Amino acid sequence: MTKEEITIEDIPITLERKNIKNMYLRVLPPNGEVKVSAPLFLSYEDISEFIKSRKEWILKKQELILKNEIKAPFKYLNGEKHPLWGREYALQLIKNSTIKRVVVDKEKEILYLPVPNRSTIEKRERILNEFYRQELQNAIPPVLGRCSKIVGKQPKDIKVRKMKNWGNCKKDGRITLNLNLAKKDPICLEYVMIHELCHLIEFNHGKKFKKLMDKYCPNWKEIKKILNE
Repeated sequence: MTKEEITIEDIPITLERKNIKNMYLRVLPPNGEVKVSAPLFLSYEDISEFIKSRKEWILKKQELILKNEIKAPFKYLNGEKHPLWGREYALQLIKNSTIKRVVVDKEKEILYLPVPNRSTIEKRERILNEFYRQELQNAIPPVLGRCSKIVGKQPKDIKVRKMKNWGNCKKDGRITLNLNLAKKDPICLEYVMIHELCHLIEFNHGKKFKKLMDKYCPNWKEIKKILNE
């Protein structure tokens, strides 16, 4: 494989020559970098024509990435920044058999992640997600105690899992919380907890529900913005 930097139609491009049959184009976050993978036999003229035909799409994709501040997917490498309770920590991989769990150094702002040799991105992600799950589970009891006193309701059960919503409440009184809440400022967990407990009184998001939120969590709109940043 060979790699070089070229410019076509004023668009900087990282061109990789590989032993492949087809050409591939990617526009990557966070800065809209353009990467092209092309077969070894393909001429510069063919590559240039391909880029020209896709120029409008490339520019729109770059604009979308920059406008929405889309971040590059995590690779779980040394130095990569990961959030924990509203703070950023640098990841430090540990490849040994003595440390079995993630260790947090708050003073140095480092997350030590124990990984097996030749671990995949998926394996590292699972280890870190399990850490977030445990962090959230440890934080739930005191937060639930405070919020239950505020709202006057107690759930039948609370579970933690990775999900699209920040929280979910079933009519039978079971609440599920997103493990990614462990990445956010602790005030966000209290907001979500009160939100789900209010659903034990009013199941929908209508006017009555919003009045409950105004009563039990007066600054809930501001916290919601922090949560969704």
